[in-house]
Amino acid sequence: LKHAHFRKIAYNDELAAKLLDRYLEDLDPSRSFLLQSDIDEFARYRTTLDDALQEADLEPAFDIFIRFQQRRSQRLEKIIARLEAGIHDMDFAQQENVNTDRKDAAWARDQAELDQLWKKLLKLNTLNLLLADKSLEETRELLLKRYRNQLRMVQQINSEDVFQTYMNALTS
Repeated sequence: LKHAHFRKIAYNDELAAKLLDRYLEDLDPSRSFLLQSDIDEFARYRTTLDDALQEADLEPAFDIFIRFQQRRSQRLEKIIARLEAGIHDMDFAQQENVNTDRKDAAWARDQAELDQLWKKLLKLNTLNLLLADKSLEETRELLLKRYRNQLRMVQQINSEDVFQTYMNALTS
């Protein structure tokens, strides 16, 4: 890439910063899994990803990806557990808002903030299915199937997928 990419770009701290931002954007575009503390921790790579690439060191990419996968698996497991417990107790009478276009949203400060976001997202998905004339049980089953499939896909990701995501972030 350094020699044959159609754009001749310097491997420097500026590239490292852009790569980190793009990689995080590609992994978590809705900013609904990673926490601000994760982003702060990854800041150590902001000026070193270029050096790691020069040394063919993919450890930073895998460190970031592993954390993302942990957060994503934990979140999906929480949602599945919530759905397994039932959705009959959801309160749709409350006036609530949820921003579904979160690409420019701030990263969540903590798990409690993400819990609130996901509670609202689950409620929105539930309400949409109920408004599409699905019964409460059909809605629960459809959502369970959706989130179980997502979790299964997360568990099937391998090192080649990580490499591809990272290289896509670099080349773009």
